[in-house]
Amino acid sequence: MKDDTRVSLARALVATAGILYIPSNIMPVMTMTVVGKTEPLTVLGGARELWDSDLPFVAGVVFLASFLVPLMKIGTLGWILLLHGTSLQRRRRNGLHSFIHKIGSWSMIDIFLLAVLAAVGQLGVLAEVRAEPGALVFSTVTICCLLATEIYKPRLIWEG
Repeated sequence: MKDDTRVSLARALVATAGILYIPSNIMPVMTMTVVGKTEPLTVLGGARELWDSDLPFVAGVVFLASFLVPLMKIGTLGWILLLHGTSLQRRRRNGLHSFIHKIGSWSMIDIFLLAVLAAVGQLGVLAEVRAEPGALVFSTVTICCLLATEIYKPRLIWEG
């Protein structure tokens, strides 16, 4: 793949992730039914539910991993790509790209946990967990960031 194509494709993926980030946080990612009470939950709603259930550490992890990290990845990748072709802060951009690449493998942990919760949370009339369309949108944001990081190679920072 040509370098210009890599940059354009990475930019398109980051723009897509940025656009879909908003609906991924507005749409419900799961519906939880506990003893007849059904409640659709967004990413932030899930964190709030955990906080209200006296699980502040878990709520903090969910908030960090599901809300802040994707936002940070989109912003950082956007900044790296915005400065493509310049000599500005090459070391910092290279370090940030490396960091995002390393945490990228953990990006789908939220969706994995939702799948496990949906599989295990089928307790008949007592409890049920069902994935919702927001989970697909959230997965798309994550996949776009993963692909953009893989497509935009660190050498492009130094060659541009």
